[in-house]
Amino acid sequence: MRISMQITRVRTHGDPSLWNTLDVRKGYKFQQHEFAEHYRILDANNLRVHMGVDSNSARNTFLELTNEELWIGNM
Repeated sequence: MRISMQITRVRTHGDPSLWNTLDVRKGYKFQQHEFAEHYRILDANNLRVHMGVDSNSARNTFLELTNEELWIGNM
């Protein structure tokens, strides 16, 4: 069952060297901040479509955006 999401895209202005890319699918990047426990998802234009601190929620949002199965468990 898919959940419909409304996405607000926000231009990113942070230093990309502070973000580790954990996964890339269908033009979306799933990233974790190097020092803080923050996660973000960027679209193909490097606009932020999600930001949060819950790794499971961020991973599931990423998988939903890329039309993949939802992920259960700890990262």
